[in-house]
Amino acid sequence: MNETNILLIDDDPIVNFLSEIVLKNMGFNDISAVTDGKQALESLKNEKCPDLVFLDINMPVMDGFSFLARVVKELLCKHMKVVILSSSGRQKDKDLASQFSNVVDYIEKPLSQDKVRQVMEKIN
Repeated sequence: MNETNILLIDDDPIVNFLSEIVLKNMGFNDISAVTDGKQALESLKNEKCPDLVFLDINMPVMDGFSFLARVVKELLCKHMKVVILSSSGRQKDKDLASQFSNVVDYIEKPLSQDKVRQVMEKIN
């Protein structure tokens, strides 16, 4: 079994649920999910740091870019890798995501086994 600890951050619980199914079918078992960046920050502060985060951009309460900025500012989970998982294909969003050193990929929803394999090849 894959020991990678994964955190899903998306305001749509159905997206989190479907992403979790894809990951579990690939042998990932250590998966948690939250529905906004504020919950994700609390999770990083109060639980163990995830190895990999799939992060939506457009969310209420705290969006993905605000979450990333706070992670950097507060020096949280330095080893954590982040994959933007968004419905936005806008170049502006991709450019902004590339400014964060912990963002390793930018993929469009939905998550698929092929997309996960591509991410894992990049980070391993």
